[in-house]
Amino acid sequence: MILTTPRLHLRPLAPAEMQALLEGVPAGGLRWAEGYPLDGTLVVVAMQEDLIRRGVDRGGFCHYQVVLAEHDLVIGDVGFHAPPDELGEVSVGFGIVPAARGRGFAVEALRGVLEWALRRPEVRVVHADTDLVNLASQRVLAAAGMRLAADEGDRKVYEIHRDAA
Repeated sequence: MILTTPRLHLRPLAPAEMQALLEGVPAGGLRWAEGYPLDGTLVVVAMQEDLIRRGVDRGGFCHYQVVLAEHDLVIGDVGFHAPPDELGEVSVGFGIVPAARGRGFAVEALRGVLEWALRRPEVRVVHADTDLVNLASQRVLAAAGMRLAADEGDRKVYEIHRDAA
C-alpha cells in the first residue's frame, strides 16, 4: 500500500528491503538522496524488524520511505514505531535528508500518514515527541496539525486526536 501526496509517494518497506537498508543497499529500484538513510531511519527500521521477528501484525503501521515522485528519489522516511496499543494510541516519527529540508516535504509526508492513521477505527490518538531544542521538528508537527500535549523537560510531546482531525 503506497500512500500518495501531491509531491510524494510514501512507500512501505518490505522485510527484505529493511535488511538491505540496514546493510546500506538501496532496494526497490529507487535511488537514495545524499545523507540517506538517516541515523533515525536505522533505529526505526531495526525496531520494525524486531516487531516482525516477534510476529506482530503491523498492518499499515510500518516504516515508509518518502520518495520524491518526480525523481523516484528517497529523501527521507516517516512511519509508526508500532501498531496502536489497546488504548488506540500510536507513535509516529519522520526525517528528511538535509538537502531536501525547508521545502515542506516533512509536513506533507507527516500529513499523509496522519490522515491515513486517523481514518483507522483502531486509532484514537497519534503521538510524536521531539527534543526540546529541535524547533524545526516542532514546526513540522504543528504545521501537520498536531498540538503540543506535554513538555517533559528535555522532550516535547505532540498529538492529534481522531475527533480533531
